[in-house]
Amino acid sequence: MTPMSTLSPPKAPPVPDWSRLVADSIVQHGAWHTYMKLVEARGRYPDDLSRLGYTEILRNMIVRDFLHHPKGMQAMPKLTPEFLSNFDRFNLTAQEGYLVSLIDGRLDLQKLLLLSPFDHFTTLFNLAKLQHERAITVPQ
Repeated sequence: MTPMSTLSPPKAPPVPDWSRLVADSIVQHGAWHTYMKLVEARGRYPDDLSRLGYTEILRNMIVRDFLHHPKGMQAMPKLTPEFLSNFDRFNLTAQEGYLVSLIDGRLDLQKLLLLSPFDHFTTLFNLAKLQHERAITVPQ
């Protein structure tokens, strides 16, 4: 009788030290870059609760920074000339496309939240993402 293979089962990749990685990345590259890297890591570490937690912390940071505006919820987002002249370049999700359709330069953030069928946090995060991608601007 021949012995079975002595190969060991495949090892899972070591779990990164997210606290150090996230903190360093925020300092060096900012919240959006760090958020995108965590989203990218989702494929490799889909069930890592620590990664999920840091992703949500960053989403909260991004929304907080978006709302840190002199006008706050009374700020009126507008579509940028770049978006209006070359909207094909923007790869919008269905939610982002719907929000863009609501932006007419007359509705403030508070009214957009009322008109949006999405929860408030998701709406604000998507608006922050649109601002980051330069599809909208929130004039001071």
